Amino acid sequence: MIYYVTTERFTSPIRKMLRGLRDELRGVLRSLTYEELFFERAGPIGHYIFTDFDRLTRYELECTAAFVTALREAAPEARILNHPLQALERLPLLIALHDAGINDFTAVRIDEGRRPTEYPVFIRAADGSGGPETDILHDAEAYDAALAELVARGLPPKGRIAVGYAAERSADGFFRKYGAFNIADEIIPFHLMRGTTWVVKRHATESDFAVSIDGRYEQSAPAVAEELAYVRDNPHRDALARAFAIAGIDFGRADYGIVGGRMQVYEINTNPALSRFGVGDNRTERRLFLRDRFLKGFAALNTPLSAKGRVRFVDLRPRPHDVRWPRRRLAQSLARRLVGAVFPSGSHGP
Repeated sequence: MIYYVTTERFTSPIRKMLRGLRDELRGVLRSLTYEELFFERAGPIGHYIFTDFDRLTRYELECTAAFVTALREAAPEARILNHPLQALERLPLLIALHDAGINDFTAVRIDEGRRPTEYPVFIRAADGSGGPETDILHDAEAYDAALAELVARGLPPKGRIAVGYAAERSADGFFRKYGAFNIADEIIPFHLMRGTTWVVKRHATESDFAVSIDGRYEQSAPAVAEELAYVRDNPHRDALARAFAIAGIDFGRADYGIVGGRMQVYEINTNPALSRFGVGDNRTERRLFLRDRFLKGFAALNTPLSAKGRVRFVDLRPRPHDVRWPRRRLAQSLARRLVGAVFPSGSHGP
């Protein structure tokens, strides 16, 4: 079994896919929350996909690492996708990709007092999926004015970064953003979005510099054909594989653009939107193709393990006030915790 671990608030992507592929993924993939792991201080033996690192506290990240250590001792052959001590979050990822020569831009933390060394830039939160909070800032004067405006809006510098701008319009006037998955070193192109502004998001917060992508154009014959060709041809496979390797991310979706003929990676989301793969429209051929790729990827990952049952981990710094209750599945989680208290061996149970 593969366990897909998210924060409780953000289980919707995996639950959506599991509903759409209920029969195909039964006994293969299951949703699990960090809240359940931390509350029970134990988890089932299996293969794991960890996500949502930017939504974890440092304490929660340490608990995740402690569980991985215990799991590796109980089942050394268990696959760990996105090891919590190796996966890079947004800021260190952008810095690493720039240092490796993949990206032509970098980013800096605003609250460190550092300033961009090159312009243009924009400002955004280092975590979450909110997108840019300013328009493109072309010089130091515009940057200082934007910082003052953010503070006036009640948005502190802490947790925010200045990111280099890297985008360009295609010949047809659209900005394009590509999205491709990595499933244990298998690169799977997923979607191609087009937008009239440089912020290419399906549900962008409307502003002068950001509007939602045009859904009608997305369903047009030329757009469907272009996206299908991208998914089938996988034109950026090698460059994406290198970016994922640098990131230490074995499962996730890279969002990127092509600027001056070079790939520019904007982020790698470990808990991205997933598809039910069952919607019938003029993009059905793409969905069926991706459905097959995803199912093969999960099937290849779901190898048998010699160990069974559950594994407990030691909470090195007990902080009961830091442990959030798994409200959605509290009854089941409490039952497993009680069983673990009665049978406290390292590997056992339902």
